[in-house]
Amino acid sequence: MSNKIPSTLRALRSQRGLSMSAVSVLAGVDVAAISRIESGQARATPATVVKLARALGISARRMARVCDQAWRDREHRQTTDQTEALRRIDLDAMAGH
Repeated sequence: MSNKIPSTLRALRSQRGLSMSAVSVLAGVDVAAISRIESGQARATPATVVKLARALGISARRMARVCDQAWRDREHRQTTDQTEALRRIDLDAMAGH
């Protein structure tokens, strides 16, 4: 196993060879919450961060960054998608469509 801690919860879980269900049991966190955190649909609460950190053997501070990465990635994708949509609207308007 690599010493480098992956940047996302999904990657960390995968590196450890654990399913969402296994992490759920180890951390005492609902599997649906883990799924939402991994997909960037929700941010982990401080209590959840601590539980996941203990279960996966990393610091709570590092786990907070790991949990938030999917959220940041999702926000970036949404901003990029919105910018592209506005660009298309501008181009259509300039072309008289």
